[in-house]
Amino acid sequence: MITNLRQLDLNLLLVFDALMQEQNLSRAALRLHLSQSTVSNALARLRQQLEEPLFQRTARGMVPTPQAQVLYGPVRQALHLLRTGLGPQEGIDLEADLVFRISMNDYAQAVFLPGLLSHLQAQAPRLVVSVQLDDADTLVKRLKTGELDLAIDYLHFADEELRYQSLLEEDLVVIARSGHPACNDGLTLSLYEDCHHVSVLPRASRGSPLEIVLGSAKVRRKVQLYVPQYLAIPAIVAQSDMLGTVPRGLAEHFTRQYSLQVFPLPLEMPAVRVSLIWHKQQDLAVGLRWLKDQIAAFFNDPLNHPGFKDTPQ
Repeated sequence: MITNLRQLDLNLLLVFDALMQEQNLSRAALRLHLSQSTVSNALARLRQQLEEPLFQRTARGMVPTPQAQVLYGPVRQALHLLRTGLGPQEGIDLEADLVFRISMNDYAQAVFLPGLLSHLQAQAPRLVVSVQLDDADTLVKRLKTGELDLAIDYLHFADEELRYQSLLEEDLVVIARSGHPACNDGLTLSLYEDCHHVSVLPRASRGSPLEIVLGSAKVRRKVQLYVPQYLAIPAIVAQSDMLGTVPRGLAEHFTRQYSLQVFPLPLEMPAVRVSLIWHKQQDLAVGLRWLKDQIAAFFNDPLNHPGFKDTPQ
């Protein structure tokens, strides 16, 4: 065992703590926001410094050795004292192999993700972002189990364990192909109801904000085509007489690629709020706090989000 504390890299104790809690290399890596190879290398260094195997690989996972069980109590107590003493001043190593898992839809990936990734990697050059499906049926579960760190979404769930931070608000607009015969003089509510539409499939057995407003206003669209993602809508609209109701940022992004007309939605509708969503168990996670702050800073710059409006913080 080690006899001189100066020989020990104290960061390795965080890896030891995560492995003791998870007893699984992959889950420990998720907990630490590090790659699996980084955690494996850290364990190898800790074994070398302590001259102790610490864990045995079995079919049930990483089983602690008796010596690891002896060490665990003092290590947990020491880490607790450090976290309590350092408090909000505790930071993360921006030069490490950080890994974060974020859920966002296809539209956000196309319009915002390139700029957001550049913003994050300018400060953490070895950061890896794993973008996950925005499956609303499993979103809450994945946030609770740690499979997801954050979601960027307009949905709001009736779950007291979830936390929300408003990013921005976005208007919905209507797109039509250039020269659409029904829109020569603009788009009225009557024309909107008379035309055929392409729409995104409902998520998690719930209506979108648009569907809720249309239902309240007793407005009915003639939806001729449902698609699973937003990104298909501009190309379909550009080659048909169907209308599409989409976020303004998406419309402005694709008018440069397709010959599209953009019209205001012909009925009163509040802007759609987009939020960061996370589980309360992540409230004190330093890495997540850094990530949330960076995402908020990115969206606070109007140049990064065409068509959006700031929301009160």
